[in-house]
Amino acid sequence: MRSEPLPGEARRRRAEEQFKTTKKINSETKANSTARQAEAEKTARLRALRLAKEAAENTAQREAAAAKALKPEASPRVPRPRSKSTRTKV
Repeated sequence: MRSEPLPGEARRRRAEEQFKTTKKINSETKANSTARQAEAEKTARLRALRLAKEAAENTAQREAAAAKALKPEASPRVPRPRSKSTRTKV
């Protein structure tokens, strides 16, 4: 800042420049806040979708594990000896 006072015309010009700069910054900030809000809403929607997908996958995995636990284990297949009547000649 200057210690000497500016002449009247110079003060007016400086005040107008400051006003224009402030006005420009405020308009940019307003535009940015709208864009930021839109981006935040988009991020929130994507996060909600991801969480819902993860919950569905976890539920499906739990259901599959529960079904597997309820299903009796299959015993290993051991071939039975064939009777003579069921054999075919080659």
